[in-house]
Amino acid sequence: MEPYAADYSRYFPPNTSKAAVGWWSAAGVFLSCVVLEIAGAASATAASAGASLSDPTGTFTGHLPTALADLTLLAIALGAVCANVLNIYSGAMSFVATGIKLPLALRRAIVAFVFGLIGFVVAIFGLHDAGARYTNFLLIIAYWIAPWLAVVFCDQFLRRREDLLQTEKLLFNQKYTNWAGPVAMIIGVAVSVSLFSNQSEYLAVVPRHFPSVGDITFEVGFVLTAIVYLTWHAIAGTYRRTAPELV
Repeated sequence: MEPYAADYSRYFPPNTSKAAVGWWSAAGVFLSCVVLEIAGAASATAASAGASLSDPTGTFTGHLPTALADLTLLAIALGAVCANVLNIYSGAMSFVATGIKLPLALRRAIVAFVFGLIGFVVAIFGLHDAGARYTNFLLIIAYWIAPWLAVVFCDQFLRRREDLLQTEKLLFNQKYTNWAGPVAMIIGVAVSVSLFSNQSEYLAVVPRHFPSVGDITFEVGFVLTAIVYLTWHAIAGTYRRTAPELV
């Protein structure tokens, strides 16, 4: 599940145990990842020494019985579809949350369809050397996750003493704005990527002159975004003013 796909948790009853939600979610992700990683490591180990690095799927299934190899390929294909369903739905929900006015009964379906169509068109143009392009794409878009997490963690930290029900009212308060979030994220992403990115598509200033530093974009983006976000609210005193108004 993508880190921004929080919509699913809203279907739990209000009295659902927080510990149960956290531990079962963590266990599900951990166990599934461990099983898949063990299978991948075992497959790579069992593959012949002359296996082609340009065909990782063939390396993964080449030594399996035909029936099992076919099932494995089917599982990979279905897994990709399921993962992208979550991606498209989550992106659609994020777009709807910006306040775009669409018919209530159809807005999620309409936006999900449009985003899916856009993604399909983009994927078509990236078919040439798809493996390398997709890897570069994943490495680059991962840079936004650390600043996003910094905003979420810092906001939770600042609201740690607020009543949960009062905090939830912000979801329905259309007059409430928090410009510190997007501004801190933009600054964190822009500065960290421009200075520390070390990818085949873009080599930033620091790793170009100091290769030993490596790619610390993720870490710098997180720290810088957190500093900007916390400083913004410390100067504005936002939480001291807004919390009582929500009662």
